Amino acid sequence: MPTCDLRSAGESALAAVTGPQTLRLADGRMIRLAEIIATPPLPQQGGDAAHDATSYLKGALGKKVEVKIGGAERDRYGVTTAHIFVAGDPPLWLQQQLVSAGLALAAPQADNKSCFAALRAAEATARAERRGNWGSAVFKILSASEPRLVGNLVQTYQIVEGVVKGVARSGSRITLTFGDDKKFGFRAYAEGAAAKRLSGDVTAIVGKIVRIRGWLERKAGPSITATLPEQVEVVSGEEGATLR
Repeated sequence: MPTCDLRSAGESALAAVTGPQTLRLADGRMIRLAEIIATPPLPQQGGDAAHDATSYLKGALGKKVEVKIGGAERDRYGVTTAHIFVAGDPPLWLQQQLVSAGLALAAPQADNKSCFAALRAAEATARAERRGNWGSAVFKILSASEPRLVGNLVQTYQIVEGVVKGVARSGSRITLTFGDDKKFGFRAYAEGAAAKRLSGDVTAIVGKIVRIRGWLERKAGPSITATLPEQVEVVSGEEGATLR
């Protein structure tokens, strides 16, 4: 069982798997698995992460499950965003199983992040042991020093790591730069709660290895905008430590 704070939202049975992280229960509820990303990879990455995750979830079809909520219960489309536990002794936590098998990434959400620490730990183990898609080109930590390669993956959820070369503040936004290319190099933008965690002597982060996770965008060069402190890690040793 996870150490995160979850509340029960009732029991049902798993009636259908509609995607790599979406389910339909026998009571009619549509469920999106919270705090993970298990999306189809781009063709150039190889493999089929979506098929693997979907196939794994189908192993629970027809089984009794408990729905647990760690944040907002529904997204803007009315879909229930939840953690799913398959009945057993102990219960099987689907999110943790997918991440541990290397079929999904931990992905904190603004309104659902109570289990991120547990899922990130499972992800670190899967990565170290090269399980599932960590053993292929589908999942990997991208190097901030290779912006052209990172730029090929815009509009996908990725983890990027590099040595911070510079920090700049503009209003409530903090910009981290990772190379000498002022125009096309990879940048990370910290806003909201993420910026507040970095506030103070932000220059202290210069020279440190920082790991950013989120959706890649293109603003001249590739970038990730972090709004949650959980998206930013100052790496210490092999696995890093979330900023506190």
